[in-house]
Amino acid sequence: MWGRALFGIALLIAIGGAIAYLEGLIKFDAGIHAGSCVADGEIALEKRSALDERAVAFTQAVLNQNVSQAYAMMTKEAQASVPEGRFGPGVVALVRSSGPFEAPRITHTYFVRSTGSGPAARMICGANNEWVSVEIKPGQDQGHVVVSAKTRNNDWAFTVWLLPDESDWRVQYFHMAPSTVVGLTPEMLLQRAGKERDSGHMFNAVMLYSGVHEITDFGPAFQLGIAQTLRDDFEKLKFPPELSGRPPFVWKLGSATYTVAQAGVIGVAQKLGLIFMLPQKSWAGNSEADKTNRAFLSAFMAAHPDYSRSFSFLVARALKPDNSGGFGTVYENGKGFD
Repeated sequence: MWGRALFGIALLIAIGGAIAYLEGLIKFDAGIHAGSCVADGEIALEKRSALDERAVAFTQAVLNQNVSQAYAMMTKEAQASVPEGRFGPGVVALVRSSGPFEAPRITHTYFVRSTGSGPAARMICGANNEWVSVEIKPGQDQGHVVVSAKTRNNDWAFTVWLLPDESDWRVQYFHMAPSTVVGLTPEMLLQRAGKERDSGHMFNAVMLYSGVHEITDFGPAFQLGIAQTLRDDFEKLKFPPELSGRPPFVWKLGSATYTVAQAGVIGVAQKLGLIFMLPQKSWAGNSEADKTNRAFLSAFMAAHPDYSRSFSFLVARALKPDNSGGFGTVYENGKGFD
């Protein structure tokens, strides 16, 4: 179950990143910009096919790590903002650390016809719980396409913003991020988080809300409507002392004090767990690191026995002082230390 998947492919959702993201969200309402937005089957077939084909071709080039091909599909403005020498290594590193990915497929397509002018703006597409907010360039047609692909533990979403270039479409911006964790959608995690909050299990609630953040962060050009619900819930959430402020956290558990650089959610083999990153001031080898990890996890379970309501396993990873690596220890509910 564990092996490479745990620290290579597994999704790590860090609470600090969730807080920063949610604080940066903008609240949107209808009527932001003049124009229209239609989705999926409402789009003329020829136009939708052209958008979809370009988005899939670009995504496939990224997944194949064909950097030059992907870069050539981008607008001149996008290329000017990100030189190929910086674009390529970042894309390759992310794909290699997160994949392999199964064949991508179209999830949603949005076509925007803007009648406005001026600087970049936003537009609401869809309604009710299905709405999204997309960035647009006023005064021209454009599209946003969501492409999905599966990995070993999670689904991923590739959001591709396309602008017209003569008879073709070019990529103005793209973002890739997890869209589910071990089969759990944002709606499912949000429901679990609310249940834990309402039951008074605030540590579990905060960690689950941070999980919702990670699978709803589709980048600045594309915001899911549920992200606004997440922000509203987060603003009213009472944080437990351990997760108040920004990491690194200092936790006193029992008679010992631990520095926790990150507290996060991971998903492995259809199970949801918690992982804690523990920076060490000195390093005496893996055996001593394992003792530290076990002591931390035992103390955490004593302080938070209710963690098992939401999470099936725990991981503590002691980190070397020079950040050159570390050692991880796993505790699985009902089985003990691995």
